[in-house]
Amino acid sequence: MFNSAPSREHDAGARRERLLKAAAAVFAKDGFEKASLRAICLKAKANVAAVKYYFGSKGGLYREVFLSSCQDSMKEDAPVTLADGASPEDTLRRWIHHLLDHVLLKRTRNPVKSQIMAHEMREPTPCLNEFIKLVVGPFHEELQHIIAAVLGRKKVDEDCILYCHHIIGLCIHYDHCRVFVDRLGPPVPKTAPEVQRLADNIADFVLGALISRRTAQPKPAPRPKKKS
Repeated sequence: MFNSAPSREHDAGARRERLLKAAAAVFAKDGFEKASLRAICLKAKANVAAVKYYFGSKGGLYREVFLSSCQDSMKEDAPVTLADGASPEDTLRRWIHHLLDHVLLKRTRNPVKSQIMAHEMREPTPCLNEFIKLVVGPFHEELQHIIAAVLGRKKVDEDCILYCHHIIGLCIHYDHCRVFVDRLGPPVPKTAPEVQRLADNIADFVLGALISRRTAQPKPAPRPKKKS
């Protein structure tokens, strides 16, 4: 049954969507390596030949599921940028809130996508490079430019890149280490007002550090030692 040619179906688009939906559930449960095409096709009420016809291979099917879900999320939840017209400080504050809102509230509403991402982080596939290029890279670069603007620098330098990692780490900590945070307290935010309070707290901390760097007097260059 599963090695035969795909049956003629009046609505081919519906069959394709069933495969994508079934694949998302199976990849979320088992990850790419352990996921079975047989299990996906059983769930989708399709045959293996249909996967080859629409996606080329198991890898092609996974790529479609993984990247399309990430891109759809970005379209629905446009990132904060300096082009929005607010001051660099307000933009950074809103950027931090945007990331926290995504990882603590919006992502938990889509457990399938979150589980696929968790598998991808543990066992990366070639899709991870595409995900970084299409989604994470632009998001990361925009934060670097926001930081440079807060610091009053004309271009991004190594400090800006390091501060970018620091800020993302502060936010992601509440997701990746939530079992520890909940026990150590205060617990990880579960409502929009709680996320806003945490975002403001992190933003106050980050902006205080960045502004102190901006206003710090540069250290004078050391004088050359006189030859004896």
